[in-house]
Amino acid sequence: MADIFDEVDEELKRDQMQVLWARYGKYLIAAVSIVVLGVAARQGYDAWRANKAEKAATAYLQALQADDLVTAMVDADDDLTAGYQMLSRFRVAAGLAAKKDFVAAEAAYLALAGNVDIGPLYQQAALLLSVMNAPDDRDLATLRERLGGLEGAAGPLQAMAMEQAAGVALRAGDRAAALAKYQALSGLAEIPADMRQRASRLVDILDG
Repeated sequence: MADIFDEVDEELKRDQMQVLWARYGKYLIAAVSIVVLGVAARQGYDAWRANKAEKAATAYLQALQADDLVTAMVDADDDLTAGYQMLSRFRVAAGLAAKKDFVAAEAAYLALAGNVDIGPLYQQAALLLSVMNAPDDRDLATLRERLGGLEGAAGPLQAMAMEQAAGVALRAGDRAAALAKYQALSGLAEIPADMRQRASRLVDILDG
């Protein structure tokens, strides 16, 4: 008798499974398919990203070794990832400055300074470099305006910005403003020793 009950129990279980499968099977298949497709898509995306990163690194290094670095970097731009694009554009700006094309170098740095995708510190560095590489005939008020926010912002670029602002004040013939800036610069707690010496020396000269 026990065998009969076991067989009946098994039949009931099979019937229940068939009912459940008929009712929910398509949903289970859909769920499994979504999981499988998601895993495949993720693996495909990771492979694509790794391939893109490798391609970008190769393109950047090849451009870096080119005889005409500026042209090579510009040509490689579309093949670079965001990080390499930023490095490349800084290299292009520096290359233009090395060629004494300060108008183009300044414009390149200003483009980086206005690029919100690269992060505030890099934007600030680009803005500072736009002043350091500006053409000699650039309006001094424009340069002072660019440096204004950098002078008052504590951080790794503050001292350089203050030194540049003091230099701009001297170029404008504003001795008092230059003295005040050099005094403030020499009073900063953490600046390179050679910069502190320059500032102190210029304070002595301007205050003499």
